[in-house]
Amino acid sequence: MFTMKYKLDINRLQPGDIILAGYNDKLSKCIQDRTNSQYSHAMLYWYGSIIHASDIVITENPSRQLYEEGEHVCVLRLKEEYQQPLRIKQLIDYARGFVGTLYDNSSLIAMAKGREFIPNKNRQMCAKFIAQCFEYVCADLVDDFEKCSPQDLINPMIVNKIEDILIEATAQDEKFANSPDVTKLQFDAVLNIIKTLYNEFPKEDIMSLKQLDLFLKAHPEQDLHVVDIMDSTQYFNLWQIEHECCPYLYDIDKFDSFWLDNKVFIALQMKKDCKRIIEERSINKSYYNNLICEVGPLVYYKKMSELQDNIISTANERIKVANLYLEKNQIVKIPFPWVINE
Repeated sequence: MFTMKYKLDINRLQPGDIILAGYNDKLSKCIQDRTNSQYSHAMLYWYGSIIHASDIVITENPSRQLYEEGEHVCVLRLKEEYQQPLRIKQLIDYARGFVGTLYDNSSLIAMAKGREFIPNKNRQMCAKFIAQCFEYVCADLVDDFEKCSPQDLINPMIVNKIEDILIEATAQDEKFANSPDVTKLQFDAVLNIIKTLYNEFPKEDIMSLKQLDLFLKAHPEQDLHVVDIMDSTQYFNLWQIEHECCPYLYDIDKFDSFWLDNKVFIALQMKKDCKRIIEERSINKSYYNNLICEVGPLVYYKKMSELQDNIISTANERIKVANLYLEKNQIVKIPFPWVINE
């Protein structure tokens, strides 16, 4: 039986927007019932990606999220007086610092069952994550971010609510959403790494790769053991797996045949996303090189530095494919109505 799918209207989103969603699964319905709300999940939008707390705090392409009939979605946007560019940048930078942090499942279950709970300050929940980030930039959405729900984020003093944000998904949208997702593989690997580290070093309570960096700074003798844990998940090789799973990103002919329409927009967006990746990974490389200088040439730090180089290289390959497609089609400027902010 055919079921209509829907997707976010990306062209209407702005960096710093909060996306609230209510799904049809049993756990989501429990949260909606307990919080007297249509919504059970909260996400933060930024420059073509969303950041949200799932099994861990992850970044994800919003085009991979499709919604079914009966699922509710809205956007919360900071009021004009809170829309300073520096505030938005600080909000996004702070949120990105939580990527890889483990989810607080025990608190989620307690919330779904309507029970009192003591939040784990070293773990995240979806609404807590959003509220904590906004509090950091002095846009307090709730009184206590440790125990808030998605519904609590709808603070009319701070944000405007935007509804009717979904549009019908095309066959191409469904094709892309169901294609191999290396980002998901990456975060699955991080989740397995964090769980292994927690089991082996429970007193350290390592809940993110940033905390792992600091752990090795204090315990360099664990360097090779940590590298073995990382290698067991293929974390350092996922950039190569992407080449195999997503050839349409690296070959102009396969790019042309994979996408059904809106190819110019996709090529422009790919260039924009890859430029951002190169900027971010260059910062990460400097960070790990500084750790090598400060702590010593740990194998883990060296492999993380090399990983940034490899990811930068693949991003440059994707930019080359995008440029080839645009040149092939004689695109010399961005066509209306697509506005890509460089």
